[in-house]
Order: sequence, then C-alpha cells, then structure tokens
Amino acid sequence: MFDTVAANIALVLLFILIGGFFAAAEIAMVSLRESQVRKLSQRGRRGERVAKLARDPNRFLSAVQIGVTVATMLSAAFGADRLAAQLVPVLEGWGVPVAVAPVLALVLVTLAISYVSLVLGELAPKRLALQRAEGLSLYVAPFLDRIAALSRPIIWMLSKSTDGVVKLLGGNPGADREEVTTEELRDMVVGHTDLTADERKLIAEVFAAGKRQLREVMLPRTEVEFMEADTPLSDAARLAATLPHSRFPVYRDTYDEVIGFVHVRDLLDPELTGRTEPISALVPIRAAKFVPASKRLLTTLNEMRDEGQHLAIVVDEYGGTAGIVTMEDLVEELIGDIRDEYDVEEDVVILPAGEIEIDGLTNLNDFATETGIRLPDGPYETLAGFVMAMLGHVPAAGERVEFSGFELTVTELDGRRIARVRVKRRQVVESPPEQDS
Repeated sequence: MFDTVAANIALVLLFILIGGFFAAAEIAMVSLRESQVRKLSQRGRRGERVAKLARDPNRFLSAVQIGVTVATMLSAAFGADRLAAQLVPVLEGWGVPVAVAPVLALVLVTLAISYVSLVLGELAPKRLALQRAEGLSLYVAPFLDRIAALSRPIIWMLSKSTDGVVKLLGGNPGADREEVTTEELRDMVVGHTDLTADERKLIAEVFAAGKRQLREVMLPRTEVEFMEADTPLSDAARLAATLPHSRFPVYRDTYDEVIGFVHVRDLLDPELTGRTEPISALVPIRAAKFVPASKRLLTTLNEMRDEGQHLAIVVDEYGGTAGIVTMEDLVEELIGDIRDEYDVEEDVVILPAGEIEIDGLTNLNDFATETGIRLPDGPYETLAGFVMAMLGHVPAAGERVEFSGFELTVTELDGRRIARVRVKRRQVVESPPEQDS
C-alpha cells in the first residue's frame, strides 16, 4: 500500500510541476520588454520563435492556459480519487467516525494539493520566471509553439471567444500592451539599484533635456559678441584676443543677417597680423547652422554632433536672430557646467546669512536647481524675465519682488537688462500677543 500511495503522490506532484512549468512560461513571455524581444529576435531560430510568440499573445496565452487547466484538473481529480480514498482507512484507524472520514479525507487532500500547487505550481515558478525571463523564454518558446500548433482548433475557438468578451467589456481585442510612459521610465531609473547616484542623475537630466527647447538654454542676442563682415582684421583680432570665445557670428548690416562665423585661429593667424582689410576678404567665413528657437535640445545636440557643428544661430518665429547655442552649452545641460580658466565669474555667489546672488539670465530650470525655488511658467525663460513680469516695468537697482516666501532683489543692471538678482528668504515678523486689559 505504501508503494501505491507514494506512486500516487509522485503523480500528483508531477501534474503540479507541469502546471508550474506553464505558469513560469506565461510570466516569462508576458514580462518580456519590447527591447528584449527585439534583441532576442536576432539570436537565431529560437530567438525568432520567442519574438513571434511574444507579438501574438493570444496564441501563447491560450496554449499556456490549456496546459495549466489540464495539469490542475488532473492533479485535483487524481488526488481526490486516489489519495483521499487511501487516506480514509488511516483516519478511521485514528478513531474518526466512518461517516465523517471520507469527507474529512477529501478536505485534507484538497487543502494539501492546493497548498503544494500554490507553492510549486504558481508562486515559485513565477518568481523564478520574473528573475530570468529572457533566458527562460528561449527554452519554453519552442514547446509552447508546438502546443499551440497541436491545439490550433481549440486555441482558435478560445481566441475568438476571448476577443468577443473583451469587445463586450469595452476593450480593443487588437490592442497591444500599454507603452511605458516617460514617468514610468524615470521611476524605473530612480529605483534601479545597479545604477550609481551619478548615473541616475545623468539619466534624469537626459529626460529633462528631452523636453527643453533652445529658447530656454540659448545665449540671447544681447549677450552675443557679433562681428561685422567689414570689420578690419586687426580690430577683429584685437577684440578676439580679449574674449574667451573661439567662434564669432559674422553679420552684414544687422544682427538678423548673419552670414556665418569666424574662428579665433583664423583671426589670430600670424601671417595676417596687422592687416586692415575686412575680415570677410581675408579669413574664411564658415557656414553657420540655423535652428528655430522651438527646436528640442537633444535633437539639436545630435544634429550638431553628426554635422560637426559647434555653434548654431537660433532664429525666432519672425526670422530674426534670437541668440546662439554652442555644443558646450547643450552638453552642459546634460552633465552640468564645464568651467575652464576663462570662466572667472561665478553665476551663483553664496552670501552671508544664507542669501544667494545669481545671474539674471539663469533659466528657470537652472534657478530651481541652484536655489530649490521653482518659479511658475510664463512668457519668459529666465529669472530676469520673471522679475520683470512681476514688476510690470523695467526695474531700477534695488527694486524687489516677493514670491513663495522669498525676496528677489535686483542688485545690478546691464543697460535695461537685469544682470544680477539677490535671493533671500523673507523674514516673518510675529506680532507680540495682546495683553489683557
């Protein structure tokens, strides 16, 4: 009898493990990301089969469900029929009444099979499949494909029935799984333990830069050092020697008619020292890249890299010159400031008492990073633009605005432009409690 019981238990365990195989196969296929599917499709015939199945969920889900259902049904029926009957005499020997023993045996066997099925047939296989989805899918896909081929009539009927129910419930039977959103990707990056803090920060900057437009990061035309095409070479070389820039936009008549740019190396060529002819006649005017102010930062960076351009002229919606961007400006938006020996002035200066003095041309995102204060969006891109919008006029030095518990004071002007702003937390003076008369 012991051999018979052991054989029956072994058969039940076999059916449970078969169900566990199908459960693991389902999770392995379902949890494959699109990037993994594309990679697997390039790994020979097995990989192609995985990709084919993954893109036809009705086919493999139906095959899996057939396998799980058959295995579960066999383990339950076999256990109830054989094991419960063999447990009845044991219970009767322990003093359980004859009328109660069959029912109790059935309940105990059902509970035992259910527990083992949950652990060995569901939870453990699915957890392992989640951890090794890519590798496991390569092994299970051929078997699932054969099961699906053999069960094609049943799968066809199940698929049509499923499509009908999905449509009845308001779903789209032909729709694929939902795409991962940008927010979900960002959350995945933040929670990824294999990435260092610097790597997570860099990826977060890439996500942020993907939404940013050139108007938010460009150097405005009022701050650009232009050179007129008719400028004598000696004057242009003298100016270039005093500035930290390597490239200068060249224009005719007005700043809106930029014809290209000159490189400082051409201006300081020893063979041309002292020449007074116009720069347009002596040095090469290199073709400039023109980009709209609404163009995305990352797109522009990729184009400039592919074209070997280090400077681009930003054009507004009216065709005029709005400013310039350089390769360095765009890279700095991803990895932070790149300072060299010519960058002598700090954009942000920490003052006593926790005050901060910051450049008025700081864009809103950089201002939030430096101070922790997020200014509202509006018809402006910089801190200076926000202050002007709040005041409603061109300010004088010393004028201030208040926002969200902070005081922003104009400390320096460059013509009519706000050059520097001091930021400090506003002091809240509490009135003394009133004395009882």
